[in-house]
Amino acid sequence: MKPAASMKPPAFCSLVALLAVVLFAIALGCGGSDRPDLAEVEGTVTLDGVPLPGARIEFKPAQGKISSATTDENGYYELVYLRDIKGAVPGKHTVTITTASEHQPEERLPPRYHRETELTADVKPGETNKIPFALESQ
Repeated sequence: MKPAASMKPPAFCSLVALLAVVLFAIALGCGGSDRPDLAEVEGTVTLDGVPLPGARIEFKPAQGKISSATTDENGYYELVYLRDIKGAVPGKHTVTITTASEHQPEERLPPRYHRETELTADVKPGETNKIPFALESQ
């Protein structure tokens, strides 16, 4: 039988177990982000030479998540990847622009800009991409 002085108290064993669990959780959390590298994208959208406010713009990469924005009163947009994370996946994108919304159901743009889009963009990594769109109503 061991002397009482050499036995480890239960509190010490619990502390060691807790420390092991915390270290394991930290190691799991340090595995890196699933988010890809992003590049900032901004520009203006005009319709017949006039800024187009309230237009919804989406950049759709061949692979990955869509980035989107809504133009302000000056037709300016800045793409958002996820909530407050700005940018888009670098590479080629199909772009759609629409003015239809739940508040304004009537579309002002021809289908070649949304449903049958002809718009594309190439997002370059490591820089702020300035990509304007000059749309025509006819």
